[in-house]
Amino acid sequence: MSALGAAANIAGTVAQVEHGRTKLRALEVEILQRERTLETQLSHEREMFGMKAGLMRDIIHALIDRRVDAVQQGFRDTLTMYAEQCRHYMAQQDRYADAEIKATAPLERATIRARLSDIDVQLNNIRSDAAGLYREMAKVILLIGGAMPAMSDPDQRALGAMSGK
Repeated sequence: MSALGAAANIAGTVAQVEHGRTKLRALEVEILQRERTLETQLSHEREMFGMKAGLMRDIIHALIDRRVDAVQQGFRDTLTMYAEQCRHYMAQQDRYADAEIKATAPLERATIRARLSDIDVQLNNIRSDAAGLYREMAKVILLIGGAMPAMSDPDQRALGAMSGK
């Protein structure tokens, strides 16, 4: 019985070690996902800050010069950049959705699902920023005597038709 008991203890220990390794791998994956998410968010925030700062500089110059057409073009270009970012994330979303369908390992599926969630957050952030910027743009354009420029249909679709708000 003692040999059988020792074998059972060894098997239990091996199972505990394997369980520990699996937990460690899952934690490593989670840490990597969080690092990627933070890097993506920081990158997005840097880009948004740079675009907003550039836009504000352009607005000030345009207001001084009273060049409505320059302001309108700046707004159109900015909204186009937001729409391009949305299209980029939407393409990533499609790619990851296909990968999730093809994934067979549960850990791989979980990793892909987490990335899809991150992409959803980024898309919502971009669309929210664009909607807020659009509202502010409309106020500025009206104040200087212009009208909001029309957005292309693909840009409206990418930004969730926020110009109709």
